[in-house]
Amino acid sequence: MSSTLQFHRSSDETDVAGLIAQMMTLDRQLYVEATEEDLGSFEYWRARFARCPESLSLARMPDGALAGYYQFLPVTAAYRDEILAGRVRDGSIPLEAIVPYQDRGAPYHLYLCSMAVRPEWRRRGVASRLYREEAAFQQRMALSGRRLESLVSVVWSACGARFFERIGLPRASTDFGGRAIHYRTLPEGLLPEIASPALRRIEALPQAA
Repeated sequence: MSSTLQFHRSSDETDVAGLIAQMMTLDRQLYVEATEEDLGSFEYWRARFARCPESLSLARMPDGALAGYYQFLPVTAAYRDEILAGRVRDGSIPLEAIVPYQDRGAPYHLYLCSMAVRPEWRRRGVASRLYREEAAFQQRMALSGRRLESLVSVVWSACGARFFERIGLPRASTDFGGRAIHYRTLPEGLLPEIASPALRRIEALPQAA
């Protein structure tokens, strides 16, 4: 059913203000425990997009409404260490910690800041497709000389925890709120492949002696 959606990058959007408004509305619906410091202000998001307009993989419905997004932000090694130490809030990431994709050759670490899919579009392959779109984008970045070195994220939901299991992202630490932080180095400079549910069921079967 996800074939009825349109998938593209945030840098392809012509109405950035509209995208920010829809994204913030979806975040507040799904992450009810998040504070304004976690979510960030409208003006802060405008500055974030100006610094790195390509940071979101988006899914839009035929009527243009936002069905979901994954946000992978390229950050410095120093900020990666801040994430691993559990000290960050997604709504107040310093702009200088973001590595613009136009800086060719500069190494970066991907921070999966947030993922959001509307409830009516869940279990329809949207999340997997958004991730594969991001993986394809990162492969293009590698071919053009960018250097991706690791992937890090913080678990905010059971859905997120299952996603990290599917891509084999090990738990590394916990943040200030007790949430699990997952981390993996990427020596090949590419995101890990996402395992299908069928494959995971096969792998979980007991092996014959």
